[in-house]
Amino acid sequence: MAIKYKWLAGRLREQLPDYTANGIHRLPTEAAISQRYKVSRQTVRQALSVLEQEGLIEKRQGSGSYITGRSRGEDRIDLLLSSDSAYLYPMLLHDIKKTLAAQGFSTTVHITENTFSTEHTLLQKILHQPPRALLVEGVKTARTNPNLDLYRKLQKKKCPVLFLQESYPELTNCPCVTMDDFGGGILLTRHLLATGHTRIGAIFPADMRSGLLRCQGMLHALRDTDALPEDSLICWYFSDDPDYGIQKAMQKLISSCTAIVCYNDTIAYALCRAVSDLPQPPEITVASFDHSYLCHFGHTEFLSLTPAEAPGSRAAGVLLHQLQGILVSSTEISWKL
Repeated sequence: MAIKYKWLAGRLREQLPDYTANGIHRLPTEAAISQRYKVSRQTVRQALSVLEQEGLIEKRQGSGSYITGRSRGEDRIDLLLSSDSAYLYPMLLHDIKKTLAAQGFSTTVHITENTFSTEHTLLQKILHQPPRALLVEGVKTARTNPNLDLYRKLQKKKCPVLFLQESYPELTNCPCVTMDDFGGGILLTRHLLATGHTRIGAIFPADMRSGLLRCQGMLHALRDTDALPEDSLICWYFSDDPDYGIQKAMQKLISSCTAIVCYNDTIAYALCRAVSDLPQPPEITVASFDHSYLCHFGHTEFLSLTPAEAPGSRAAGVLLHQLQGILVSSTEISWKL
């Protein structure tokens, strides 16, 4: 009997990755397992107890046995982010790590610096020792990515991939937790229109999908009120050389607009400083996204949208569901004033 329940525990253990890969998060009933393997219910209970002691399943009274997403080895989740120091990332990382650690998972952070070459090097390294799952912030997501095949190789190794904030549309089977950037662009612009602004400019990255979507939302709101600006008032920069593009945009917009929508708080803060340094600062409303400490840093103050919930916590929760075999789909987090 002892050999039989250990054998059964091994068979069930081997099937767990297949269950989760197919969106199955609950094991068959004791009766179904007993019938399939031609063993007694007592043997089934002993085998399930082994898996529970190993942390692989969780028994719920009257409901069944559920996959936890844990493994017998190292429960490591890798994070592939563009930065770990910019104003957003300390809290983002804190929320992700806290949520995952509560379920027994460790994390390893890799920084792409928002470059394809670094992303390529890191993915090759990760492929040699795949983690239990990979949480990714995409690189220059409005451009063609040369590393998509490496993500597909990871998936073939049964490593779930979840994108956070920036994703690659070509990887249609990888879910993503993003901000509702189109809706945020509408919300912020309608607020500026309601407060009397008619000449609204903007500064967005040309190589990030989130920047394109925020711009689309802004233009949608302006079009609906017949307030579309001249094309020259929508300024673009590339993340390879942001300072050059942003400085040129500021020089152009400060003298032309009553309000300027910025892609993020870093740009908004720099814009406010540039305006205040002028001999005769014009009256300009600066608006942005992320609502970080920069909104009220020093003598600087500007309007910035806030995520309706913490993106890091939401993404970590979705990733845990993937590991547990719960079917997940892409989701958007709304912005609020």
